[in-house]
Amino acid sequence: MNLNRSWTKAAGSIALVLCLFQGGAVRAMSDYVVRADDKLKIKIFQYPELSGEHTVRANGTISIAPIGEIAVDGLSTEEIANRISERFVRAGISDKPGTSVEVLETRPVYVLGDVQKPGEYRFRPGMTILQVVSLAGGWLRFNDPGLMRLDRDSINITGEMQTLVRRYNQLMARRARLNAELTMASDIQFPPDLVRQSQNDGELQQLILEERSLLNIHVEALKTQIDSLQQNRTLYEREIEAISRQIQANKAQSASVERELTEVRDLVKRGLSTIPRLSGLERMLAQLEMNEQGFQTLILRSRQSITQADQKIFDLKSERNASLTAEVQKVRMDLDDVGVKYETNRHLLFEAKVTVPTLVGNTDGAIETRSLTVVRVQDGKARTFDAEEHTEILPGDVIRVQRSILPSALNVRAFSGLNPILPTGIQK
Repeated sequence: MNLNRSWTKAAGSIALVLCLFQGGAVRAMSDYVVRADDKLKIKIFQYPELSGEHTVRANGTISIAPIGEIAVDGLSTEEIANRISERFVRAGISDKPGTSVEVLETRPVYVLGDVQKPGEYRFRPGMTILQVVSLAGGWLRFNDPGLMRLDRDSINITGEMQTLVRRYNQLMARRARLNAELTMASDIQFPPDLVRQSQNDGELQQLILEERSLLNIHVEALKTQIDSLQQNRTLYEREIEAISRQIQANKAQSASVERELTEVRDLVKRGLSTIPRLSGLERMLAQLEMNEQGFQTLILRSRQSITQADQKIFDLKSERNASLTAEVQKVRMDLDDVGVKYETNRHLLFEAKVTVPTLVGNTDGAIETRSLTVVRVQDGKARTFDAEEHTEILPGDVIRVQRSILPSALNVRAFSGLNPILPTGIQK
C-alpha cells in the first residue's frame, strides 16, 4: 500500500513537471484565439485515456466524456487548458489533473480574385499574404491556350463587322427607296454618307443603281394600274355624256310626238283622222318613255362603274402605302439590330486587340497595379482593411486580390484603325 502511495506521489510530481513544461508551449501560443473548425490536441496526464484530438464544433464547443461540453470559442490554448482543469476539479474527479492544449490545425485562409488557383489553404503561423498568393499559384497569368487564338478571333470579328457594314448600307439604300416610293418620286435621295462611299466602292455603286431600277419598276407598275383605272373612269364619263345626249334627243322626239298626238286626238274627235293613227302615236310615245328609262339606267350603271374605279384607285394606293410603311418599319428594326450587333462586335474586337493582350502583358507602356484587401472576423463582426504583400494573416482571413491594368494611350489610339469603314448612322 505504501508503495502504491509513493508511486502515486511520484506520478503526480512527474505530471506536474510535464504540465509546467507543456505550459511553456501553451504560453507560446497564448496569443492565438481558438475558433470553430480548429483542431486541438488535448492531453490530460492523470487520465491519458481521455487525451485525444478534438475539432471545435460550429457552436464553439468540444466534448470530453467525464465533464461534458466545454465552450472554447474565443479562448486561448492556455485558457482552454485552465478551463478543462477547473471542470475536472469542480466535478471532483481530480484536484490537479494536469492539462495541456495544442493547436494541431487551424482554420484555413481563403484567397480569391486575380490569382491562378483561388480557394482555401492551410494556415501556418507567421504566414504573409505573399506566401498565401504563392500557394495559390501566384498572380493571375493568362496562359490558357484558348487565349492564344486572339488573332483568329479578331479576324473573324472583323469579317463579321464588315458584313454588318454591308448589311447596313443595303438597309439604308432600301429605306431611301421605300421613302421615294411612298411619295411616288422619280428619284431617290440617298444619305450623303452612302453617296460619298459609293464613289470608291463599286459594290455600293451597283447597289444604288439596283435600288433606282427597283424604284422605277415599282412606281411605273403602280402608275400603269392607276392609269388603266383612270382610263376606264374616263370612258364611263364619256359614256354618260353620250347617253345624256341621247336622252335629250329622246326628250325632243317625245315632245314632238306629244304635240302630234294632241292634234290627232282633236282630228279623231271631229272625224278627220283614223283611230289606228292615234294608236300608233300613243305606242310611239310610250316607247320613247321606255327609252328614256333605259338611258337613265345606263347612266346609273356608268356612275357606279366610276365609283368602283375610284375605290379601286384608293384601295390600290392604300394597300401600297400600308405595304411600304410595314417595310420601312421592318428596315428600321433591322437597322437597330445591325447597330446592336456591330457595337457588340466592336467591344469584342477591342477585347481581343487591346484588353486581353494588355492583361497578358503583351502591351508596351501599360501600368499595372494590384490591390490587396483582407476580410477578418473580429468579435463576431467582419472587418475589411487594405494590406501589403508582407502583411501577416490569421486563420480564417479572406484575402482578395484585384489586378488593374491601364493600357497605354498608344494601344487605345491604335484601336481606331481596327474599325471597318462605317457610316455615321450606325455608330449612333
